[in-house]
Amino acid sequence: MPTDLDAWARQLESKEKELASISGFYKEQLEILEKKNFDNFKQTVDQYNQAATQAETRIRTCNTASVCTELQSKVLQCYRENPQQTLHCSSLAKQYMACVQRAKVSSEQTRPLPGA
Repeated sequence: MPTDLDAWARQLESKEKELASISGFYKEQLEILEKKNFDNFKQTVDQYNQAATQAETRIRTCNTASVCTELQSKVLQCYRENPQQTLHCSSLAKQYMACVQRAKVSSEQTRPLPGA
């Protein structure tokens, strides 16, 4: 009977070694995957930061300036003074729209082409 126990103990010890080996293999694989995941995360963060910096640079270069502010004030004042008769302000509104259109055309002519 002791030989049966010895054989069973050896078999159990062999299975434990096999399980330890398998466990070690999977721990190693998990570490490799975690490292790859972390590297991918770092790369993604770097790419995001670069894209954000480029976008900020592009956005900052597009400065907008107020145009036709004096006419705009006159139109708004006219509308406030004539709430029931807004047609009285139509000539001022037309002047304001023409001024805005001229500023827009002027801006488009001086703006650099995309990608230039």
